[in-house]
Amino acid sequence: MAAKLNFTSKVRAGMAAERVSAGERLAEADVVNIAQRDAGVPNAVDTPAAPPAEVVEAPLSLHAVRKISVEDVVSNPYNPRAFYSAETIDELAESFATQGQITPILVTRLAAFPGQYVIVDGERRIRAARSRGDKFIDADVREGLDNQNLYLRAYHANKEREEQTVFDDALAWKKLLDDRVYVDQIELGVAVGEDPKHISKVIALTSLPPYLLQRMAQHRKDVGLGHAYNIKLIFDRAGATVAEHWLAQVVEGKASVRKLEAAASAEAGARSVGPRRTHYQSRVQFNRPDGVALGELKLFGDGRAELSLKGIAPSDQQRLAERVKAVIEQWASEMDTTGAT
Repeated sequence: MAAKLNFTSKVRAGMAAERVSAGERLAEADVVNIAQRDAGVPNAVDTPAAPPAEVVEAPLSLHAVRKISVEDVVSNPYNPRAFYSAETIDELAESFATQGQITPILVTRLAAFPGQYVIVDGERRIRAARSRGDKFIDADVREGLDNQNLYLRAYHANKEREEQTVFDDALAWKKLLDDRVYVDQIELGVAVGEDPKHISKVIALTSLPPYLLQRMAQHRKDVGLGHAYNIKLIFDRAGATVAEHWLAQVVEGKASVRKLEAAASAEAGARSVGPRRTHYQSRVQFNRPDGVALGELKLFGDGRAELSLKGIAPSDQQRLAERVKAVIEQWASEMDTTGAT
């Protein structure tokens, strides 16, 4: 009885097919033969590659390369990348014009998107094709991929190209956990080969405003996870303006991770103490004829005046308020007349 092909053998076979150039793609029989050989099937021999031929729209057990309509392609709902450079899309579109599409996009089909192809790998290529107004695009169609495959295949492909950033990871990992594709950070960490503490630190960046994440991603060569995490702490403790200041310092090469840690600690200390109170410059105290204190009027250097009274009977409060109002209105009228400020 023939040995059963496991998932690893299928992936190996698919990767072997992807490594050849567009003019040297293996025929389906070659891919199956390689998978059988990797699985230990006896009498498995190499089969000469057949000349390229048009692939018909038929369900295949592994994959098939064909031209599909650009309009029928939808983005990966678990795309590991969130930030794209318009310049790189334009460069790729120019490459399409001069060299054609060298590598097919990788797509699959999901019940959630009937009649459409879901991108596994190739978001930049489809964006470039759309920017050119192309009607069709070459696609490697894979069947039977689930949500975890949608993410992991694209994630590892981007890591190999050094395109993935922690800012992309932050948004992708949060969505994977929110949608229960992975039950917790431990399972996700095993899938991507990262420590759960690292996962937690990266996901914490999602509390930053999108424009700050975008700016960090644009300067990913200067802004690492250590910088970003401490800027996140500064944002939480001091607000956007202070966080933007420190991000600019990082981009300009003026702030190290250690300097940001010190700034974040300082903001934490200031927050625990609370806002600094401005001391009054002068104070007028009010007492009843019998010496019992009624309150005080504090005058501050910034132009404020605070009147605080206590022990006033409810029946007298309205009468007192009207008298205070009349005094203030008279004073304001005199100020207008004299032109004083």
